[in-house]
Amino acid sequence: MKLKVIVRLSLKNLWVKKSRTIITTLGIVIGIGSIIFLVSLGYGLERLVTSQVTNFEAFTILDIPSANLKTLKIDQSVIDKTSALPHVQTVVPVDSIAGRLGRDGTGTSAETVVVAAGKDYWPMASISADKGSLPLADGQAMINRAALKLLGENEDQVIGQTMDLDLLIPAEIRSDNADSVKTVEKVPLKIVGVEKDEQSPIIYVPISLLNKNGADKFISLKLKADTKESIPELRKQLENLGLSTEYVGDTVDQISQVFVLFRIVLAIFGLIALLVAALGTFNTLTINLLERIREIGLFKALGMQNADIYKLFVTESFLIGAFGGFFGIILGLLMATAINALLAVFASKAGADTINLFVTPWTLELVVGLFSILVGLATGLYPAYRAIKINALDALKYE
Repeated sequence: MKLKVIVRLSLKNLWVKKSRTIITTLGIVIGIGSIIFLVSLGYGLERLVTSQVTNFEAFTILDIPSANLKTLKIDQSVIDKTSALPHVQTVVPVDSIAGRLGRDGTGTSAETVVVAAGKDYWPMASISADKGSLPLADGQAMINRAALKLLGENEDQVIGQTMDLDLLIPAEIRSDNADSVKTVEKVPLKIVGVEKDEQSPIIYVPISLLNKNGADKFISLKLKADTKESIPELRKQLENLGLSTEYVGDTVDQISQVFVLFRIVLAIFGLIALLVAALGTFNTLTINLLERIREIGLFKALGMQNADIYKLFVTESFLIGAFGGFFGIILGLLMATAINALLAVFASKAGADTINLFVTPWTLELVVGLFSILVGLATGLYPAYRAIKINALDALKYE
């Protein structure tokens, strides 16, 4: 028997008991819709978290900390070696020391962290001036709001003013063989910008400020590669030089592993609903079999092969799974889209950035759709097997 004839007969048989078929298919729709909805929530939450951790450019950047080095200190020779490696675009040294910031005539001062780096460091570290500009030249500095608050300064008036900075340079970043901290007092700096951080007091200065005062070693390096794909090989080369590396991709991978488990848990809740629906489909097909025993006997008496009868029942279960999967995916997408739209409205009214709490990859739709079809097929295998085992004569006598 031709496939199109079997499909036509299957559709006709399902439509004869349309109420039962619709309710059975609806169970599949709810199960598949739940899986799409819940797993999309997992993908959306993962994207929100990872977007807060990094941006695309950060995947081409490596941090080389000296804190993890046992025998090697970061100095200019290390910078030269790393700069000579293939795929390296930029290598920037960074120092972070303690300092004290104040201004003559005010009588106030504040303990602050002094971050000193080359001009290429600021964009690589996503540090920018909320007001004014970055400290790109000697004698310039950028201060954050936390430090301004301690000093009692107005951020709209501080730009262009001169402040004095006391530097506390530790022995670890100097080569003068002294064990004590070197204090450099009242280094005049022109404030050219304000950074928005309000957590810890920080002042940003060019690395040349520390170089002039005896600091010739560095707390860490920031390295930018030409492409993301070159990072694994570059890390191996740096390790061969005795350097350790820190990569934001490692953090993202750890986050992804956590969210894989989270999505599995969410999918299990959806699978419970789908399992209930599968049992309903199995029950429907079994009842159909009992109601059509005489029909099956007649088919066999007229010469219909067991293979065609088997295909007829399997096709019916396939159609239930296919329709359930199709409309279930649509249901899940509609619910996810509706909530995203609602959140966008709330964000717009609040003046906040729009977020997509639900993200549905096309691969998820494909996998869930195929899974729905497989579930439908599986529920029809046993009724189809029982159908071909029915004796034609006994079936014709069946009441």
